[in-house]
Amino acid sequence: MATYITVADVDAILGSDWTTEDKKARSVMQANAYLTSLNLVGVDMDAVPDEVKQAGAELAKVASEGKLYQQKTEGSLEAKTVKAGSVTTSKTFASLDSSKIIAQPGDVQFALALLSPWRSNPFAFSVYR
Repeated sequence: MATYITVADVDAILGSDWTTEDKKARSVMQANAYLTSLNLVGVDMDAVPDEVKQAGAELAKVASEGKLYQQKTEGSLEAKTVKAGSVTTSKTFASLDSSKIIAQPGDVQFALALLSPWRSNPFAFSVYR
């Protein structure tokens, strides 16, 4: 995992009260893992650009709130009844709507917008011969 930001970086960008001391290290680690998973292209790791650090700080803040890797699901409770002659049976179950898109938190969207110059095209691929 690459280290794009540190706790000191986030404290400098957001102020030292962005979260409690016990959450800072883990939140920064999660933000760095998230940034690493984006496969950013062309970021100089010796002099990380301010926009990348700002994005990392936003991600660390969201991580400290427990929302960076939060799974969101919405569904409904459904019941079906079938009657055949004098026999009736019913079934109640939860139904998840997997087609519904749930938006990411605003701070994550902001961070991704900041990172757009370094994100590769998801439809592009390398061909090696």
